[in-house]
Amino acid sequence: MTKKIIENKGVKYSEMLYELVQKFDRYLPQELTFEETLEVGIEAWNFANRKEFLTETNLYEKELKTYNHSETIDKMVSFKLKKFFDYKNIIIDFSTENNSLQVKTQTAENHFDSVFRSIIFNNSK
Repeated sequence: MTKKIIENKGVKYSEMLYELVQKFDRYLPQELTFEETLEVGIEAWNFANRKEFLTETNLYEKELKTYNHSETIDKMVSFKLKKFFDYKNIIIDFSTENNSLQVKTQTAENHFDSVFRSIIFNNSK
């Protein structure tokens, strides 16, 4: 199966993620590397995309407690939903090669399909 790469012509997810991380960097431990702060930002971004469902099912607070830096992640979730509400792609990977942040995203539907195919493929071996 060939993967189709579609370049984003609008607002770059890398720029939105960078803004999110930069805004809340001071609330995270100083010993975290830049890549580790990006990972926290990605966790918050993807968690924000599920907040409505998790809140409706009374699971938001319970799941929030499972994250390291949960207090900061909660703030990041609120910021993401306020500033970037319309951007609902799941961030699945990033790269900081050549001092340039690149982010790979998928729609929630495509992400679910990929995860589902992976489970089926791994179980069929």
